[in-house]
Amino acid sequence: MSYARFLEEEVSEYDYVSPNFIKIKVDECFPDMVVGDTSVIRTPGFRKHILHNWYIDSSFPYCGFINRDEAHILFNAALLVQGKNALEIGSHVGWSTVHYALSGVQLDVIEPNLAQDPRVLLKILASLQLANVKSSVNLINGESPDIVHKLGKLQGKRYSMIFIDGNHDGDGPINDAISCAEYVAEDGMVFFHDLVFPAVARGLNYFREIGWNTRIYHTQQIMGVAWRGAIDPPEHIPDPRFEWDIPPHLNMYDGSGFLI
Repeated sequence: MSYARFLEEEVSEYDYVSPNFIKIKVDECFPDMVVGDTSVIRTPGFRKHILHNWYIDSSFPYCGFINRDEAHILFNAALLVQGKNALEIGSHVGWSTVHYALSGVQLDVIEPNLAQDPRVLLKILASLQLANVKSSVNLINGESPDIVHKLGKLQGKRYSMIFIDGNHDGDGPINDAISCAEYVAEDGMVFFHDLVFPAVARGLNYFREIGWNTRIYHTQQIMGVAWRGAIDPPEHIPDPRFEWDIPPHLNMYDGSGFLI
């Protein structure tokens, strides 16, 4: 159990985690992590009224991590596919990557900034080393969906779980969805982050349109999952301190996150 030394039941007031989840705390692997100032965020759709900590690397003050609750959705889902192939599109400095890899999956990570900014690669490698998961993570510099097709077609990869948190603009998310759908295992899950953005929701909607099950998770930036076969994504209990509004582009889902 690679995550045993990170087990942690206590969660601070502004670090909500669904109470049914196995909880870990990997902060020691991110020495430059601090709570970010949400007042600097100008991106429409960021839900500042959800008062959960927004973590950043101090070297990148305008680019945040998925929050602690969202990271635990990823981690607890990945526990269902331990030992199997998994894929991440968009890692930033590795906060989501470490949570993902600690589940015991064999993880391919596509991140275009690995070569564009040398700080990103150094920080990810350092965090993977501190978490002792470096050997199970394959970092790939490049863009999706091109790299997705190379992994799927040339290497024959099939993934039991995929996490898409890459390009949030235009056709980027749906192109990621279309490419990933070709290489998901028969029993597989595809997770999305930042469904507050309509372009990202189009990616999740694509899976619904081709017959997959879909649902959303009521988190700060809204996560979602598409799945098929003999697997069920984890249940999630939203933070009861907040009212969880559903944006118009997601109005096909109810207050529990399931399709109406």
